[in-house]
Order: sequence, then structure tokens, then C-alpha cells
Amino acid sequence: MKSIFPVALVAAALMFSGSAHATTDNPAVLTTNGDVSPYPYSYTWTQIGGPNSGGTIGWAFIVGSGNDLLVDKLGFFDGGNVALGDAHPVALWDSSSNMITEVTIPAGVGTNYLAGYTYTSLSNSVTLTAGSTYYLGAYFPTNNSDQILVQHNNPQGQQFDTNISWLNPMQTVFNAAQTNIAVPHNLASNGVYKEAFFGPTFSFTTAAVPEPSSYALFGLSVLALV
Repeated sequence: MKSIFPVALVAAALMFSGSAHATTDNPAVLTTNGDVSPYPYSYTWTQIGGPNSGGTIGWAFIVGSGNDLLVDKLGFFDGGNVALGDAHPVALWDSSSNMITEVTIPAGVGTNYLAGYTYTSLSNSVTLTAGSTYYLGAYFPTNNSDQILVQHNNPQGQQFDTNISWLNPMQTVFNAAQTNIAVPHNLASNGVYKEAFFGPTFSFTTAAVPEPSSYALFGLSVLALV
């Protein structure tokens, strides 16, 4: 007689896997075009960083405890889907400043546009772990005319997906020597910059983190099959 154990075990594994994962396509920043009164205000980069300074701006966030996030796209603010004057690298780092992934948003009119942001797909999706902190940043070259959102001291007017929590603004010190993207830091604490600058975003799907009881149930199911 053939054993049904392998088939039953595979079925149980599939049931367990199906209960642990759910996919939903979500943009991290939900604010349409960022135009929420009285904040944020939209400026060009040269109005903020000056015509002779490059810089990386972004923000830190923490992933909620319930879901890992599978990031498949990075985006850049493009209110009205106008043609970007320059290409803009956008990247994610972990809390130890290790770069996780990077793409370049090309100049011109975006082909993957949604609610004020244009997106570029990653060659390989990356996973952000539930409960962990990450940094997101976008590079602005010198003499750039593309827009940036500025909010004073906090992210009033910005709305985020419920799977993440905004922590604080992150920037590099703007200077002519910065010619490419660099890991941003929280400069508000030393008084250099107190504004919250918004330009980068990302898009993701969610994967539910299995409860310990789910692992126990799976184990009992396997034992019962044995």
C-alpha cells in the first residue's frame, strides 16, 4: 500500500504557508501629490540646498510588528507627473547604515506614476523585517530644479501606510562635494536641519508574520500525520 504521508505533509505545509502570507500592493506614502494645506510646502531643490550643493534627503521609519514588507519599487516625488530635470538615485539602508537596495529614477516623464510619485522597479525585491528600523533617501544633484516637499519639524500633512511608522527626517549636510547618493542621518538633533524633507518613497507587498501558535499547530499536524 502506498503511503499518503508525503502528500498529506505537503498539503499541511501549503495550508500553513497560505495562512501566513497575504499580499497587498501598497505605496508607503499615501498623500496625493503632497499638496495638503498648510503643510507641506513644495520648493525646488535649489531653493533649499542652493545651486551649488548636492544632498541626500529622506526619512527613517519602523516596520510594524505584524508584517514583513516585500519592497518591489522605489519612488521619487513628481507632483503632476511633469518631466524630471535630472535622474535621482533612491536607496534603502538598515539601521546600521548598510545599503539594502538602490535604483535610479530616470529624468523625463515617469512611466510608472501614482499619486504624486514616479516609481522604478527593483531588479530583485527586498524584505524589510517586522519591528526593524530603516532609512530611505533620494539624491538631488547640484543646480537641480526638481521639487522637494518641506515640512517644519514634523510630517504634518503626510499620510503613511499603516504598516510603517515615520520616525524622523534624515539628511546629509548639503555640499558641492556630494556627487552621488550617501546614507542620510538624523541631523535635527544637532540643529543643522529641523525640517522634514520628503522626496523618496517605496512600494511593497505584505507578508504576515506567523504567530508562535501557528508553528505549534503545524508541528502537531505533522506529528498526527506520522
